[in-house]
Amino acid sequence: MTRTRLTRTKVRKRKLTRILKWSGRIALMVLAGSALAGTKLGWDKLKRSPDFRIECIDVMGNRRVSREEILYLAKIRPGMGIFEFRMSGAVKAIEEHPWVRKASISRELPNRVMIRVWEEEPIAILVADEPYYLDAGLHVFKKLIAGDETNYPIITGPSLEAVENRESETMERIQNALQVFSLAGRSKLFPAEQISELHIDPALGLKLITVPGAVINLGDGDVEEKYGKLERVRVEMGERFLSVKNLDLSQPEKVVASFYQAQTERIMESPGEAD
Repeated sequence: MTRTRLTRTKVRKRKLTRILKWSGRIALMVLAGSALAGTKLGWDKLKRSPDFRIECIDVMGNRRVSREEILYLAKIRPGMGIFEFRMSGAVKAIEEHPWVRKASISRELPNRVMIRVWEEEPIAILVADEPYYLDAGLHVFKKLIAGDETNYPIITGPSLEAVENRESETMERIQNALQVFSLAGRSKLFPAEQISELHIDPALGLKLITVPGAVINLGDGDVEEKYGKLERVRVEMGERFLSVKNLDLSQPEKVVASFYQAQTERIMESPGEAD
């Protein structure tokens, strides 16, 4: 136990000695530079000093953005002087990348630079004229390109302009659509895997487009109540639900359904099966 404490004490002393050593060296060089011909010449000498060349660059927090992209944007490379770049400018350049929400840079003298990025996290895809990612605040932050992940709820109907201008009705309807998708994610009766698209109709409200192509109109209003109604109808219809073409659940006490022709004929032939 005593030996461990002594070891830790030695490590702390070495680290403190190293910090004091470099702090003293910096102070001496700054004073020497100032004595040469004023602050500017002293600072120029310090920037060119081989003692302050970057040897190690740590990049943290990046998953979608490569280390190479980040260093290219920041214009930081091993071997350059640690004071040769402006941290504020490098941070701003990194944050120009569409996947980067926030960045920070720090120096650890004499030769280490640490870069941390916080990346955007998409929660949905808005398909306007082109597909765009939406973040948790429902802000558009990136247009999709080939290779981008598409396993997110797909929202159609609202214009890009309406979302960027934060139009209240549009934003409320998008929130409701994502709430429906969240309910579907926990449902065994009508799970999210059956939803191909969340379509927001400017006149009729929210419609679900299923993977087979059926259109389910939920309209506006209480999302949980509407989804509960959808689950009940799914149970009551049984296998007939698989042949639904259009299903209107927008009216409180009414369900209107139409079926593909083959199923309609079968129901007409077997009236006892119809509701």
